[in-house]
Amino acid sequence: MTKVAVIGAGPVGTSQALALLRAGFDVTLFEREPALPADPRAATIQPPTLAMLAELGSGARILARGLKAPVFQFRDRGSDEIIAEYDYGLLEGETPYPFALQCEQFKVALSNVETIEETAPGTVRLGTEVTGFTQDADGVTLKTIGPDGVETHRVAYLVGCDGGRSPTRKALGIAFEGFTYEERFLVLTTPHDFLGRGFRIRNYVLDPKQWCALFKVPHDGPPGLWRTVFPAAEGADTLSDDYIRTQIQGLEPDLTLYDIQHRNLYAVNQRVAASFHAGRVFLAGDSAHVNNPLGGLGMNSGIHDAINLAGKLAAARDRPGEAETLFAAYTTERRGIARNYVQAQTIQNKKRLEARTPEARAAAMDELRATAEDPARHRAWVMNASLIKGLRELDSATKG
Repeated sequence: MTKVAVIGAGPVGTSQALALLRAGFDVTLFEREPALPADPRAATIQPPTLAMLAELGSGARILARGLKAPVFQFRDRGSDEIIAEYDYGLLEGETPYPFALQCEQFKVALSNVETIEETAPGTVRLGTEVTGFTQDADGVTLKTIGPDGVETHRVAYLVGCDGGRSPTRKALGIAFEGFTYEERFLVLTTPHDFLGRGFRIRNYVLDPKQWCALFKVPHDGPPGLWRTVFPAAEGADTLSDDYIRTQIQGLEPDLTLYDIQHRNLYAVNQRVAASFHAGRVFLAGDSAHVNNPLGGLGMNSGIHDAINLAGKLAAARDRPGEAETLFAAYTTERRGIARNYVQAQTIQNKKRLEARTPEARAAAMDELRATAEDPARHRAWVMNASLIKGLRELDSATKG
């Protein structure tokens, strides 16, 4: 049985391991932390991703742990006007999941691991760090350190799902092309309920200085928690009470500092690796591409990487003479999606929310209203926002 090592037990790494197990590989998943990472940042799962997770066998668990969000909203902060709402219900007949699901990424990873352990106990090695690797024409040799001390492993392939600072990508010398935003993102978490004022589970609030993304996550609910994402000006004391008070003013009259449970500050990048593989070593998820969180696309695209790569590795196992062509296609296909869909959408989403001049703001609002009011454009918007359009175009191009 062909052996594959996967590094990183986040939502992408666990999806990668599970997909490879389903394809008949002997898989070991290495996670340097002693427990599954509890990072809650990514929380939106798009319809095609739900379908993929269902095929892997973890989808039912994830659905049970999530919160359905069939509609998302754009609102103007200054006037509190609801500009437009987009309905995933228009995807009925296109997907068995005509909604987005709000489910924190660590719950996705946990659901995957539970399914992995039912399928192949012992696949996940927690508290075990990959300290280095070398490769040759026949495979990859990696060294680890963990509860059993220093070990050497020999596998046919290695997949790095080890995050935006990926040691795997750095060891391969692959450039991470793109930029870092000057401002950081301030994330505030609160139990305060926004539904009473007409907000939806997922919301985007336009403002030239204090735009905001607002969405609900299940947490330990019901009732769940709400997360707000604001721009954080460079040089400001962005975690101070005064700064946070300024951010939340006008968003919700009853929201106070006492309602804020957590404060976190993140640097945000838009970057794509120059290649998604080198020889027998591959990148997937944040190790291959990172983007701002506006649109709920990053985790989804990473899981799509994992499914695509599992298919390519299975095909290479069965048709070894085509391996190099298949591996090059993985980079071409998934890098193209990252650049042309995920990067393009998330950059445009941010520009729309922060439009500064009266003319730019009016144009953004007019576009949103007109698109939502036209049934054909509305449906096209949702097809694109859900990543269904990109996946279908990729499938058509591959078959063509």
